[in-house]
Amino acid sequence: MSGRAPGRGRWRPVLLSGLVLPGLGQLVTGHPWRALFFSASSLALLAAVVERVMRETQRLMPADPVALLDPTLPLTLAVEIHRANASFFFWATAGILVLWVGAIVDCLPRGASPVPSEPDQTRRVPGMSSGKRPEG
Repeated sequence: MSGRAPGRGRWRPVLLSGLVLPGLGQLVTGHPWRALFFSASSLALLAAVVERVMRETQRLMPADPVALLDPTLPLTLAVEIHRANASFFFWATAGILVLWVGAIVDCLPRGASPVPSEPDQTRRVPGMSSGKRPEG
């Protein structure tokens, strides 16, 4: 006896794609190309956001060493970077969100294919009575 209920791990891929990394659930379910698509796309968008923030921070950083002691400098930089790049941040966030939700939906457990039910009446062949074979 294994101790695990059947179907207990059905939600594991969903949780991996939703909480850890988009694409990880696809990797667990045996879809490596989907996993590569979701994870690489998400990481590329995240890398683009980080690169943009670093570039803008370096551009806006004051040259005066005394200005670096200002306690409001991080907040001022954040506001200026956001104002200058609001559209970029919106579309990058929307892209990451779409990939994240898409990875979760792709990993959702599918219902088992329905088993055909027994027909209510047996199919009758003309000229045959029930239980007897045709002669000839």
